[in-house]
Amino acid sequence: MRDRRELLQFSNWPIHIRWLILSITVGIVAGLGAVFFDHLLDLAMKYFIHRPMAYLSPDAVGAEDIAEMASPRFSYWIIPIATLGGLLSGILVYAVAPEAEGHGTDAMIESFHLQGGYVRRRAPLVKLAASALTIGSGGSAGKEGPIAQIGSGFGSILAAALKLRPRERRILLLAGAAGGIGAIFQAPLGAALFVPGVLYRDTEYESEAILPCIISAIIAHAVFSEVYGRAALFSPGPVDFAMPKELLPYAIFGVVCATVGYVYVKVFYGARDMFFERLPLPRMLRPAVGGLMLGSIAVFFPQIIDGGYDWIQMALEGKLLWRTMIVLVFMKIVATSCTISSGGSGGVFGPSVFIGAMLGGAFGFLGQELAPSWVQNPNAFVLVGMGGFFAGVAKVPVSSVIMACEMSASYTLLVPLMVVSSISYLLLGRTSLYEKQLSNRLASPAHMNEFAQGVLVRMNVKDAVKERHVSVLEEGLPFGDLVKIVSNSPESYFPIVNRYGRLSGILTINDIREVMFEDTLSDLLVAKDVATTSVVKAYWDETLKDAMDKMGTIGVDELPVVMRNAPEELVAMISKQDIVNHYYEKGGL
Repeated sequence: MRDRRELLQFSNWPIHIRWLILSITVGIVAGLGAVFFDHLLDLAMKYFIHRPMAYLSPDAVGAEDIAEMASPRFSYWIIPIATLGGLLSGILVYAVAPEAEGHGTDAMIESFHLQGGYVRRRAPLVKLAASALTIGSGGSAGKEGPIAQIGSGFGSILAAALKLRPRERRILLLAGAAGGIGAIFQAPLGAALFVPGVLYRDTEYESEAILPCIISAIIAHAVFSEVYGRAALFSPGPVDFAMPKELLPYAIFGVVCATVGYVYVKVFYGARDMFFERLPLPRMLRPAVGGLMLGSIAVFFPQIIDGGYDWIQMALEGKLLWRTMIVLVFMKIVATSCTISSGGSGGVFGPSVFIGAMLGGAFGFLGQELAPSWVQNPNAFVLVGMGGFFAGVAKVPVSSVIMACEMSASYTLLVPLMVVSSISYLLLGRTSLYEKQLSNRLASPAHMNEFAQGVLVRMNVKDAVKERHVSVLEEGLPFGDLVKIVSNSPESYFPIVNRYGRLSGILTINDIREVMFEDTLSDLLVAKDVATTSVVKAYWDETLKDAMDKMGTIGVDELPVVMRNAPEELVAMISKQDIVNHYYEKGGL
């Protein structure tokens, strides 16, 4: 009798059967969540945008109206409507679930690495409602962030209900996100590779999660297709690629994608850090300011609201001038920064696809004017730009190629997509839209124990330390001078020493961020006042496992290194990246 009860317990079932059932369950709920969110978003657009302003999207007008739609204008009502949407979203998020702010993919990444795959139950529902308010009122944001948080949230909740281990909860978190994204973008394979890969900036994958993500994405895609029908998001028409003549233009376009991608990321986070974070307003009111700014732009450029997929289709059909498209690239960058960097709720995949498409259209049609023998298929650059641009800014070169092909139901442009995605990814280096991404699996606390047990216990700090410049600051340094040094330095951690040269503290940019722009403090504070005085140190002869444990305990990426017989004399600094590099140099994974 006891053996029978044990057999009936889910935890005692064969592991492959368990994962099949769990992945299917998560996929069903993720698909239903995608259906519900899409329906909610349509309602929000209907009552916020279409009815109040009698606005028709390009797919709702006839061919005779295309010339008029090439330079449309919104009613000035978009300004108060977008402001109201931002206000309601901000109040909802910051009053109930602050983790639902911004783009939800970063929240999923952070949950995987730092929270054992745990998501609060209220977060997905708040994200769903807040994103519908933000996007439905005209916000420049995409669907992947909210749907990723909805799907991953259910995966986490299911794992908690079944009392699964943290490792299994993390996998279900990813499976849920893959299901939601695969459904709403009609790209199950791309989503199944995107979610396990977006966790890291290097070309690494959470390999154990790939199969559950594939199963979940297939099921969610089937559920979504049952309701809305099976159709690609875009119809590129007869696109082609002249091999090998067009390889050079596509290579040049890859460089252009990387350049604009760098600007995009810097503007996106610069708007947050240098403008919205400095506003003397409660955080819940800042999305309203972002909505006000967004609405002011949308009056003249309504193409930049929501995902702008109808305008991408127009670009694919050659119905937009390259001059218009290049302007829309930068207007969309600014609009997305206004919406999401202010704390609005939504994703960055949709805006990135729009930027890449318009950039590709501008490059392709201008290129055909300048060199028609080299650029023979200008509309093909629109589709290639969709995948190639996002590949670089999101650090997902493989899944971006597949998703672009799936969203257009065409693999004709696979080769140029690979060319542009690879160049964009490589040139952008460590620059990424997802700031919660880690370098690789070794840098993730989710895998620290498994790596440490096997390898790091046999390596010492002294072996991994790299010779490099360290900015050591005196504890009496005036605050104004401190801000100048920190702002102009590429370093992130700054040891503080007393007048005898002995280590007395350490500070980071985060320690001074909240007060660095207060001019009245420049004459009152010195470096010691804002530094952390209880310094956690790594010893020259201790193991890398011990050093990594210390970093994980206090949540930092770098530690000062000292000798045991002289614990106040700084020898060097050691970072997680130093440890990762040493691990690979010694033949690690």
